[in-house]
Amino acid sequence: MELISNHQIYYSNKDLLPLSDVAESLLALEKLIKQSPKTIEKFFPGLKIYDVEVYLNELQSGSLWEDIVVKFIFGNQEKFDEVITNTREKIGLKFLVDRPKLLSAILLAMLLTGGYRALTSNPTSSQQSIQNIQINNNIVIQAGSELAEMPPEEFKLIIDESVNKNSSIVKNAIKFVKPAKRDQAASITFDDTPNLSINPETVSAMPGYLDDEVPDDTIEEYRSVEVIIRATDLDHKRTGWGAVIPTISERRTRLQLDPTINPEVLMEKRKIKGDVTAVFRYTEEGEKISKLYFLRNIE
Repeated sequence: MELISNHQIYYSNKDLLPLSDVAESLLALEKLIKQSPKTIEKFFPGLKIYDVEVYLNELQSGSLWEDIVVKFIFGNQEKFDEVITNTREKIGLKFLVDRPKLLSAILLAMLLTGGYRALTSNPTSSQQSIQNIQINNNIVIQAGSELAEMPPEEFKLIIDESVNKNSSIVKNAIKFVKPAKRDQAASITFDDTPNLSINPETVSAMPGYLDDEVPDDTIEEYRSVEVIIRATDLDHKRTGWGAVIPTISERRTRLQLDPTINPEVLMEKRKIKGDVTAVFRYTEEGEKISKLYFLRNIE
């Protein structure tokens, strides 16, 4: 079952914009929206969004005006009815239905928090630029907290945690604002609502580029973790093995064995403890996913 939300985004640029800038900003917005379900679920504990789709309904040139359709997917009708029964009245799913501007507030707060992270991580950033983004974000957070009927501090905490866990939000924030940076007086407004906007001072303060991109792969070491063996191959140590490590992820991941480990032992013990080197990859949305586990030793 689906829940559809319509939104309008207005860039107040006076001059025509390069198509490349518009395309890049639209793709960045799409990625940001696809990153939003996990954040929304934090606002409404118990809610589960299975997927989100983004469509462009209309695009007008001159001052750039975008009309987008966001479609949240909750699985089949039975699952959606279960969500409605369990959470609409108790948790607040009705806010997404009755208050579509809440999604705009969440997206804007993620964008501005991403810009703030980019500036504060750069020692050459001016304090005035950082302050401009903070002031603008405080206005958006206040508006969002009123829509969500929660304290501003709690709204901000959820946004901060989401951005801290997903570094690609910073990159998408920079790309989204890029068209407006061509005009010193340009602003970006969501849903024709003044307090859901990025003002010209903030547009100017946002960085124009990001030096550090999200890495293709990262490696992390884990000590004495539970390893649940899900697939085995006695003839090979590098292929045919799979495992789940609950402290890392519930996702079944390819497993390789250290040459010193006897595969026969793992056939007898489907749950073991040991030291693991984990390799992670990042999706285009910035989500970190386990790619490969190296089982170094067994306790």
